Formats: sequence, structure tokens, C-alpha cells
Amino acid sequence: MEKVTDLILINSLKCDSNEAFAALYANYFPFVQAYVTRNSGNLEDAEDVFQDTMVILLQKINQKDFKLTSSLKTYFIAIAKNQWLKRSRDNRLLPVESIEKYQPGTDVFPIEIRPEKTNEEKMNSWLSKITENCQRILKALFFYRESIEIISKRMGWKNKHTAANQKYKCIEQVRRERLRSEKCEW
Repeated sequence: MEKVTDLILINSLKCDSNEAFAALYANYFPFVQAYVTRNSGNLEDAEDVFQDTMVILLQKINQKDFKLTSSLKTYFIAIAKNQWLKRSRDNRLLPVESIEKYQPGTDVFPIEIRPEKTNEEKMNSWLSKITENCQRILKALFFYRESIEIISKRMGWKNKHTAANQKYKCIEQVRRERLRSEKCEW
């Protein structure tokens, strides 16, 4: 069991990590639900407020000038509180209790982290995200150990230079996928 810091969680949210969304829900929803239900709301209201808060949080963290000046928990709960206050005001459901009473005592929460993928799993993942043509070329070159001349003839290319250029472009696609996936890992 490892501790997930706010920075790791924010970066994972930016990458649309399902684990990050699940962690946020598991650790923050109970506090949003408690606040909403103690202030004239119900479970459905709490779910709506939580979803609205998630949308706002994602918009904020993806802004270039975003800087977190408090814990992510405090920031998230403040957004949720404001969303519920706005909704309550619009529906005339006030008065409202203080949310501080429902906040957990820690800003870092435990979450299970999946074991790291093997190199083979990583490579298969990267290959699955490149063009089919590049998948065929790279598999022929590296898995089946075919020569560039044989691949060039099969693909109908006029010379080795074209084949070498295509090989380079395909390897670059894999590199881009690798960099993208490393950026989005926890």
C-alpha cells in the first residue's frame, strides 16, 4: 500500500486515469455525501454535486496557470461546498452546516497501486496504439527478423531508402506512445 500525493493524483487525473477517478470517489465522496445530506439534500443531490465538482476540478487542473495552494482534499471539498450552496440557494434549501466537520484528518490517502507492467506488456500496449501498417512493419522486422529488403518488396516500395524512412517513422510512433504512457503513469 503506497501513499498517493496530490501531485501524482492531479497528474493522473490529467491523463484520465480510471484509478485516479476511483481514488477520488472512494476518498472524497463520503464527505460530499455527508455534507449534502445534512444540509437538506439526498444521495442523488450528493452524486450530482460530486459530478459537478469533478468537472470543475478537471477544468481547473488543465488550465496552464493552475497552482494548488492548499491540499487537493481541501480544494475539492471547497468546490463541492460552493456547488451545493449554489444549488441550495437556487432551490431555496438553506441553511447550511459547516463542511469542516466532515473532512478527514489527512491530506494523503492510501490506495492500492497496480504492479508495474512487464516490458513485454508495455511494448504490446505501445504497439497497439500505432498504425496497423507500422505494426506489421515493426513485427516483421523485430519479431520475425525479416530483412528490410523482403519487407520493402512485400510493401511495394521502390528502394531501401523508402523502407528505412518508413521504419524510422514507425519507431517514432512507438517512442511517442512510450513517452505519453510514461507521462500518464502514477
